[in-house]
This record gives sequence, structure tokens and C-alpha cells, in this order.
Amino acid sequence: MSQQHPDLEWFRLSKQPQEPLEPGGVSLAGDDLEAWRERFLPLRKHLKRRDVIVALSGGGMLLPCHVGALRVLELIGVPLDDIYGTSAGAIVGGLLAAGLTTEQLEQTMRDIDSPDEIFGFAARYPRLRMITREMRRLLLDLPPEESGIYDLEQVEEFVSEVLTKYVGGVPTFAELEVEFSCVALDLGTGDSDEGERTRKQVFSKETSPDVRLNEAIAASMAIPGVFPPKKIGGHYYVDGGVVEQIPIGTAREEWMRGRRRFSRRKLAIIGIDLGPPGAPPSLEVLGHPMDVVLYTQRLQGRVITELELIRCHDPRKRISVVLLRPADLEIALYETEKIPLALHASYVRTLRQLEGDRFLEQTDSAIESARTAFGLCED
Repeated sequence: MSQQHPDLEWFRLSKQPQEPLEPGGVSLAGDDLEAWRERFLPLRKHLKRRDVIVALSGGGMLLPCHVGALRVLELIGVPLDDIYGTSAGAIVGGLLAAGLTTEQLEQTMRDIDSPDEIFGFAARYPRLRMITREMRRLLLDLPPEESGIYDLEQVEEFVSEVLTKYVGGVPTFAELEVEFSCVALDLGTGDSDEGERTRKQVFSKETSPDVRLNEAIAASMAIPGVFPPKKIGGHYYVDGGVVEQIPIGTAREEWMRGRRRFSRRKLAIIGIDLGPPGAPPSLEVLGHPMDVVLYTQRLQGRVITELELIRCHDPRKRISVVLLRPADLEIALYETEKIPLALHASYVRTLRQLEGDRFLEQTDSAIESARTAFGLCED
């Protein structure tokens, strides 16, 4: 097991909500739980008679923060009609869609002892891996599938082991009971004579029913230069964060395309964004090349997300986006001991962001930031 934060040994998402939220608190149930849910009545009213989609962003080793936020939605009683994910969000979203409970997701996060379990041997030493991989590439003429610093095979194996443990095997998209989609960038077949163009790829039951879930997740998190491209059906795919760090735009587009003509149904997209905090990265992050790559990619993705919010969010009409930012800490690639802290912090931050009338504050703030940054403010 991962080293536990000394102040958080008592904390488990599966025991929440507790009153008070501290050691010795009693888990709420029955009328007490219903009274607790009243704190989120404005959000529940907003979501009433709306289809609800959750969109999970990339975020590297911050993926436990998705689990903390999802547990809050579960406790409030928010139904999730569809799940979308990019990169780290594809891991959590895919496992959730395959049938894992939030309790099982939490245990999966806590069971990660080392980054080696996800990223392969010597994950803490990217320079060593870079030298080793480059020597192998020069001596063995490696194909694109083995061109990265870290191993996608290890990612797929991690996902496969979790799925086998909890649901008995790795499903295809056609076998999923919950609608799930994950985003990647299609780089084509590598044959420049075919006149192909790079494009966004959405893996789903509709587009890729026979693709295995672990393969699509690997494609969605194949960060260029960090991981090799993932080859599926003759095409190479890289990380979905290149085109959409949090897939709210894709969720909107597919909902609009699939809804019945003249339907009065509305949509709410709950976007869980693990973008970097506003403060600059720490010295520890700056000294670790892969963490710098992940940090800057998430920062770029945050800008794209804020622009997408301008396009997607219009609560007075059909579609609203409830943006959550549950991550206010850094977890470097090698800092698995911070996972309990991430689970706790994301749970508490999500509670605060959704209580009362504040559930759209993150959305409004992000839209205002984008309008100011890109000169879109009204005179």
C-alpha cells in the first residue's frame, strides 16, 4: 500500500459524508443524509429535467482527484447519463463505465504503490529511460509503437488488471452498459501518400464497438514524446489532450447530434478539470522533465477549455456547463504517497464548489478569464 498521509489515515471516500468531517465523525444515512443533501438543492434543481454528462480531463498523477469529485456527485444523487474522458480522465471514466464503484476506484488509487505500476520500470528516472530507449532505437530500429520514453503496454496492463479484478475481464465498447467515450488524436497510418489528415478520434460504442477498453484508454493518454503512439486498426493515436483536455465540446456535439428533433430536453455537462493551479510549478516539478511536460500540457489545455466554455455554456438555453476544479495541489510523477491527500482534498474542494448557489462560480470565472485574455470583453 502507498504510504498514508499521517493526518488522513481516518479518511475514506466510501465512509462519506461524515459529520463532522474529521476523525471520529459519523457517516450520515437516512434522514440525516437527506438533510445533508439539502445543502446542494440549487444544483439539484438546476439539473432537474436535464440529461447529465460528466467530462473528465487529463491530469497525470492527479487522477485520484477525479474519484473524489465523482464521490461527491454520487452522494448528492446526481445521475450520470454518459461519461467522457481524456487521458487520465479516460482511465477513471473507463473504469467507472465498466462497472467499478467509487469505492473500488478509491481502493484502486490507494493500491498504487509506485509509478512503475502505471508507467513501467524505473518510472522515477526519465533520463535513464530516455538514454536506454534511444540506444535501443538506434541499435534495433524500433517501430513507432516503441518510440516513447514510457511504455503504453504497462498502462494497458494496469487497466486490464483492475478490470479483471473487479468486473472479470476487459470489455469492448459494445459490451459497456454505461455510455462512455474517450478522445484521442488520429495521426493516420504513417503513409503520407494516402492523403490523410490528422483528426480528433472519439472512441465510443457508436464509432468503435469492437475496440477493447484498455486499448482506447492507452490511445487517449499517449502523450507525444512521453509515450509512443498507440496503434489500433492500422492507425496511430496520441493523447486526446492535444485537441481537447476536457471533452466538453465533444460531449456537446454528440448530444446535439443525437437528440430528437424538436425535443425540449436540456443538457448539463459536469466538467471535472484537473488543470494546474494558478501558482507556478515548484522546484521539484521543474527538476523533473516529464512533470514539466505534463504541467505545461495541462496549462495549454486549460486555455482551450476556457474557450470551449464560451461556446458551450448558455444556461438560459439548452446547455450549461458546471465546471469543477477539485485539484489544488501538485503530484509529481513519482509522488504516489500523496494519493490519500489528493482523494481528501478533491472531495472537500468539490463540496465547497457545489454548495448552495456557488455551483456555477468556477464556470463563470473561467469564462471571464478567457474573455479577458482573448480580448472578448464587451465594451
